[in-house]
Amino acid sequence: MGVHIEGIIAIVLILLPNIIFTFLPPTDVPTNLRTTPITLTVLEQAGRIACLTLPIMFGIKIAEQHMNFIVILMGVCIVLYYICWIHFFINGRVYDQLFKPLVFIPVPMAVFPALYFVLMGVWLESLIFLIPAVLFSIGHIVASWSQYRQMISN
Repeated sequence: MGVHIEGIIAIVLILLPNIIFTFLPPTDVPTNLRTTPITLTVLEQAGRIACLTLPIMFGIKIAEQHMNFIVILMGVCIVLYYICWIHFFINGRVYDQLFKPLVFIPVPMAVFPALYFVLMGVWLESLIFLIPAVLFSIGHIVASWSQYRQMISN
């Protein structure tokens, strides 16, 4: 364990669209959506905090890992995630674009970062990383799915 540039890069890759999103927020946000249950919010946020800090702490381990098929899958997740973000920004940053399926993949903007972190945990062979990644995935995907279902049923 220890800080290394590869750990920081792993986080910057997934956070970059979110940083842009902070300055260019969505438009047409529905006002009638129910809030996410607190248990899901806590699960998602605790997992998110761990997923965003552990790669920095695991930086040396990330730098020492060998490239393999899992890294390629992580790269595919990043590319597809960026495609979703580009689609969101091109289509006027309308809120519902954050949840629209990508071909047959529901809530892809929740699925791809979740899968990225789970794959990272598998690649690092680390339960310390994998457990928070799974918790984040459950909270993030279920909360996003709930928002999406509410929007399509209105």
